[in-house]
Amino acid sequence: MSFQGPTTKEILLDAVTQTVGEHALDTIQPSEDVSPPSDSIDPADNFVPPCSTQRPVPIALRNGPADIMVGLDNECPRWAPGSVIPWTAWRQGFKTDEDANFATDHLKMAAEKWNSFNIGVTFEWVPLAKDATFVLCHGGSNGSTLAEAFFPNANDLSYLLVYNAAFSLRGWKENMWKIFTHELGHVLGLRHEFAMDTNPKTGEVFETKKAVQLGPRNESSVMVYGRKPPEIQQSDVDSTKEFYALVDDAEGNPPRVGLTDVRDYTPM
Repeated sequence: MSFQGPTTKEILLDAVTQTVGEHALDTIQPSEDVSPPSDSIDPADNFVPPCSTQRPVPIALRNGPADIMVGLDNECPRWAPGSVIPWTAWRQGFKTDEDANFATDHLKMAAEKWNSFNIGVTFEWVPLAKDATFVLCHGGSNGSTLAEAFFPNANDLSYLLVYNAAFSLRGWKENMWKIFTHELGHVLGLRHEFAMDTNPKTGEVFETKKAVQLGPRNESSVMVYGRKPPEIQQSDVDSTKEFYALVDDAEGNPPRVGLTDVRDYTPM
């Protein structure tokens, strides 16, 4: 008779509970029926939000993506095709229960939007963090940054952070689900559309982590932040499906995008 002890994730979460309190990891169940608002408000003019997901990657996440650009330096990480990517949300940290419920419902809308395209993996809400690959959390204040996600990786638990600006900037709160479609693009392994572009003022590439292109460029891609909230384009869907449809060759070598190997990660 075999005995399976607690996982590393369970041990860490238990330690957090013991230190911070029993309600520290209380999760939020999304509303049963949620759908994107039909009359979302256009954001204030002349504001282009930054995205922190692609700042220098922490050591723990260096095996993490390109949009269609895909890829981080020496690999193109993705979740193993056919995977279910479980997520949940922590209530603690949000200013109000209303904010916590609002953000959770909007993440559910974004996840269902990606799921509707049958791209090769699916997102699924779970009630406990020990069963989740990532958790939606409030990240506090981070200037004008709206949210921050992560790329596919082997970590026990990753985080999708939503910041104060996403709640306070006119027109962006109402479109939070669209912000999350962009961030979930990163979770799927997609880079910014401009990842390999050069800054005309400095002559340097905008993002230091190398990327490779898969599929056609589209300046309206969900992976572009502009003055209006991002929206998933058909080119995003087609290229993401292509990315997740890549298979090993006849010799068992991993698929490649250009000369870069694709690396599959199993959701924890």
